[in-house]
Amino acid sequence: MTSSPPMGRTPSGSGLNGSFRGSESSPTPSRRGSRWVLKHEKYYMVGGDLFVLIDDVLFKIHSYFFQREARTFFDDPPANGAAPEPAVGDAKGRSEDRPIRILDVTVEEFEQFLWVFYNPRYDIYDAPIASWFSILRLAHRWDFPVVKDFALRELKRREKEVPLVTRIRLYQDHGAPPEYLVPLYGELCSRDLTPTEEEATELGFERMYRVFKARELLRSPADASGNDPPLSPLPEGMTEEETYPTIEKVFGLPPYVLGDGDDGLNGGGEGHGRDKAAETPQLGEEVPIINAPNPEKNKKDRTTKKRGKN
Repeated sequence: MTSSPPMGRTPSGSGLNGSFRGSESSPTPSRRGSRWVLKHEKYYMVGGDLFVLIDDVLFKIHSYFFQREARTFFDDPPANGAAPEPAVGDAKGRSEDRPIRILDVTVEEFEQFLWVFYNPRYDIYDAPIASWFSILRLAHRWDFPVVKDFALRELKRREKEVPLVTRIRLYQDHGAPPEYLVPLYGELCSRDLTPTEEEATELGFERMYRVFKARELLRSPADASGNDPPLSPLPEGMTEEETYPTIEKVFGLPPYVLGDGDDGLNGGGEGHGRDKAAETPQLGEEVPIINAPNPEKNKKDRTTKKRGKN
């Protein structure tokens, strides 16, 4: 029989797709000032000396676990930028009247995190992989190095359950060390298939730019001059104009056509193909003769007209 976190209500803002299932609890109501709060059914514990309020649920847990390892929990500002509630001296979190209030962590996320300490089966930690990412996020935020390493080991053991790009994003967002990220980026940059549009959206502009830059550098011949970046030439014999169909397809542009006298660089109008074969006169067609301009003759003509007016 394995021990796993309580399952129940579905929160938002955590896990692989923004949610995972948390505990089904029936907390006891209690009054705090002008508002009612609910004492957590499981984690309002006898002997607890640390009070934490999330939404309207009050936790009473043992400060030992947090004082033993956490480096930033007691001075943690809300991740959403909101100002923390003022506390007086050492009274912060020591009573129901002055709990530590966490504004941007859900009740279910905190339950998952506490489960690491209060798991009744010390040798078995069986939880959904989304829960481990949530635990990793909070361990990274509050600087619990031992818990963070524990979560990373569990995730590494089961990481094939998560798509490659999702793993990269979650590891990087949650402060995973290089030994977790470098092999994943290496797999993405060395694979034959280029990242999909969905993968690019998930990674974001900056990361995706670096991925494409790395892919090009890995596939480009070294620049003899040693300049950075190295050259990345077109296939031998391909002209710039021959790239246009690919450009149109990738960027979703209409077909590019050449106009009269267009050399292929200045745009063109409708009714003209990609080459100028249609513009070449065919045998039997009359070709208009255009005399070359004579500057001296034009000057005399303008002088004659001016005198005639006088």
